[in-house]
Amino acid sequence: MLVSPSPAAAQPVSPDADSAGMPASDSVLDELREIAGHTPGLARRLAWDYLRELGGRARHDQLAELFARGEAPDGPYGAMEGLIVGRLFGIPEAQLANPLMKIDPTWRGKTFDIEAGTGFNRLSPLARYTLRAVAPLYRGMHRAGDEVVGFEFTHRIDTAAAAPFNRVRALDYSPARYRNPSLRTFPIKRTRDELVELLPGLYLGRALLTMPDGEVRLIAYFALREFSDEHRARS
Repeated sequence: MLVSPSPAAAQPVSPDADSAGMPASDSVLDELREIAGHTPGLARRLAWDYLRELGGRARHDQLAELFARGEAPDGPYGAMEGLIVGRLFGIPEAQLANPLMKIDPTWRGKTFDIEAGTGFNRLSPLARYTLRAVAPLYRGMHRAGDEVVGFEFTHRIDTAAAAPFNRVRALDYSPARYRNPSLRTFPIKRTRDELVELLPGLYLGRALLTMPDGEVRLIAYFALREFSDEHRARS
């Protein structure tokens, strides 16, 4: 059983420093990594809350700083819980997607097979109906327990496709065998996800979209963590 963190333990992620009311991301990450050295589960939960707060305040500058300090991950391994960090941005379609995500984020996380270099996304059951409207010809989704899975990808360690050009785990949705949609309103096939590890078992990701003119544009941040953290927190 894990005890809820005391106010003193949670202090590294409390807002108290920069001009926008958020602590400097580099100092927060240093403190979280120190906590992770002796209490990794607590560090991951504090980091998750910190990322959620940065997303809520649209602090893309601090998220970018964290991403630059992340390390190329050996994982993730298996099923991971997902968090969309803030809102989509940088594309006109975000104006339509963000209100829908506020009602039901739909996306629940990703599952990785490290040895095979493959994976897929996990979504809420509602996805079968909402995505039918924007990608009616996509047939890659199916039920798996209380979730819907689909939008498969391959993955490997690679150099990031946009600054800061660090080493990342890159997720590729373009292989023809997956038949992922490439519609203007849902261009999964032209999306590249990149992951770095901030703490053991906690990953910060970003979604990059290749535009028709070849420009690579950052459109979202997301996070992944092991499900075991939440299960232990509720025990």
